[in-house]
Amino acid sequence: MNVDWQGAGDIQAIFGTLIDKELNCTVEERDRLSIPISNALIEKFARLGLYKYNLPAVWGGQEVGYAQWGRVLEKLGYLSADLSFPFLISVRMSFISFLIAVGREDINSEYLVHLIEGKTGGAFAYTEDADAFSFVSRAVPAADGKTYTVNAVKKIVTGGETANYFLLFVHGDIADMQVFLVHADDPGVVVTPSVMHGCRSTGIACLTLTDVRLDKQRLLLATDGLSFAQRYFLNCRRSLQTTLFLGRARAVIETTVAYLQNTVRYDQQLIDMQHVQACIGEMYMALESSRTLVHYSLERQVRQESDLYWDAVASMAKYQAVEDVNKIALQALNLTGGWGYTESSGIGRAHRDFTALVAGADPQEKLKVDMGIRMVHDLDMMSRRSSKKES
Repeated sequence: MNVDWQGAGDIQAIFGTLIDKELNCTVEERDRLSIPISNALIEKFARLGLYKYNLPAVWGGQEVGYAQWGRVLEKLGYLSADLSFPFLISVRMSFISFLIAVGREDINSEYLVHLIEGKTGGAFAYTEDADAFSFVSRAVPAADGKTYTVNAVKKIVTGGETANYFLLFVHGDIADMQVFLVHADDPGVVVTPSVMHGCRSTGIACLTLTDVRLDKQRLLLATDGLSFAQRYFLNCRRSLQTTLFLGRARAVIETTVAYLQNTVRYDQQLIDMQHVQACIGEMYMALESSRTLVHYSLERQVRQESDLYWDAVASMAKYQAVEDVNKIALQALNLTGGWGYTESSGIGRAHRDFTALVAGADPQEKLKVDMGIRMVHDLDMMSRRSSKKES
């Protein structure tokens, strides 16, 4: 592996020992048994400053912004044979950023230091296998307004198995979305681990709350929870979360080429066959075209050119990256045959891990529908403006 790819050497110099000795050498066992990345391991990375890249300066961070943070995640995906690690790091960093954006001094002083140090971790409890306007999870206020009774089932919570805290999205006594801070050890909270197809070490879990009583201080957003989530979590993460998968796709290409260079068929190295070279070229073009779109999307967010609520470019970037990384993994399996399907090659595992993006941050088919709706709406608005000018 060429650690100079996209400057990955700078990440290797800081975190390389941990990645090699505590992530990559144990990835097969963790994946086979669905063992989640431990909080103790994340704390070691945090101690070396992993979270500080994207933290505001006031919290001791470098405040690099989404574009540079995306490049850090891409390098982590390239260097780490276990995609669950950078995936989990990206979620926990988003959790920290969300709390900072809420701006509650009492919450920040109580929780942020330990979160930044990696001693504790948070997860987003959002998905209910339904759209945001048909949530069944509810929070009912007590008559005195001092407490809430919450009932909720969140079936897919990334990082939920090892999370200490959850940002829980529910409907309140009105139709608007509310956001509560829930502790994993609150009475009535049950976390049930889930075995997934890919990214098995992220600790995906089902979160169930049954008549959980929460003090009103745990209510972070009483109204406007959905639009706040879109601005500070859902919208920006569509393109951001693809970066680590793109980094791993690059590693898959390198692994594939190395195998082909050392494999002989009909007295000829496979890598010298023109059809094989064309396949590698196709993989390379797919990777770089998606990288271009994803990083352009992140740079637009830094320049504040993106739509805060639903950005078409971020959604397109997510859609295209998912299509391309899965295409790369399948092509790698086609080229390497039986060897690529072995556990030690890592290609089959990458293929499974890449499919995690198909459903995350809106399924692929839903994104196509949304893009169509957006185009029809934009054209309709242009037509109306044109009609007004003519009249």
